[in-house]
Amino acid sequence: MKTSARLAVIGPVLMATATLLLAGCNSGDKKPTASETDPALSGALGDQIMVDPEMSGEQGAAVAPNGGQITIPPQDRTPEAIAAAKKQAAQLVGGTLKAAPAPAPGGANALAQSAATAAQVAAESKAASADCSAKVQYSNTWAAKLPAEIPVYPRGAVQEAAGIDGNGCALRVVNFATPVSVDDVVSFYYTKAAAAGYGAEHKLDGSDHVLGGRKGGKAYVVYARKLDSGLTEVDLVTSGK
Repeated sequence: MKTSARLAVIGPVLMATATLLLAGCNSGDKKPTASETDPALSGALGDQIMVDPEMSGEQGAAVAPNGGQITIPPQDRTPEAIAAAKKQAAQLVGGTLKAAPAPAPGGANALAQSAATAAQVAAESKAASADCSAKVQYSNTWAAKLPAEIPVYPRGAVQEAAGIDGNGCALRVVNFATPVSVDDVVSFYYTKAAAAGYGAEHKLDGSDHVLGGRKGGKAYVVYARKLDSGLTEVDLVTSGK
């Protein structure tokens, strides 16, 4: 299932965010300016995350102007680069990745709805069913503001990101690509989430592997799919406090 179709069914709080992310490369009023690309992004992430050069002016992954195929430079897709990313992923989980269980029967809508509900962090906003996605800000700096326990996969190439803190909402949505396999991505987030005390349900949504869970008032959902190019594309959503 394509991103637009998939995210259109995961609830109103995330649907508008998906539209924002997908339209980013063509949206003159949504694309971050130089002043919006916080210097803290590169400082916080170092070489852990590559950033789309159209967004940040830095060398990294690229998205075609029409929102077309995601690419990563050849030097970042070599066996050595992939091995380095996997080594960093193992280090982040303490040395050993745990294989995620096989996808369970049933759809992934409940996982997405849990994240949508967690985004509404104030009691009054929950009562009013606040649309947190309508208030998000578009900027790759949100990739640096993900919860420490649910980060971008090491050396992942961030394509687009959006988020909000305040007004009764806490939400981050990050789209990135990596040359490692879908299984590597799912195992990484399964291990990280379980270690941090989150639930970790594994589902299938069409060709997408979906992993999600909750810990108190916080939730996450990971969508991972293999592209025709051989890259793995990931949509990572975290919400709540």
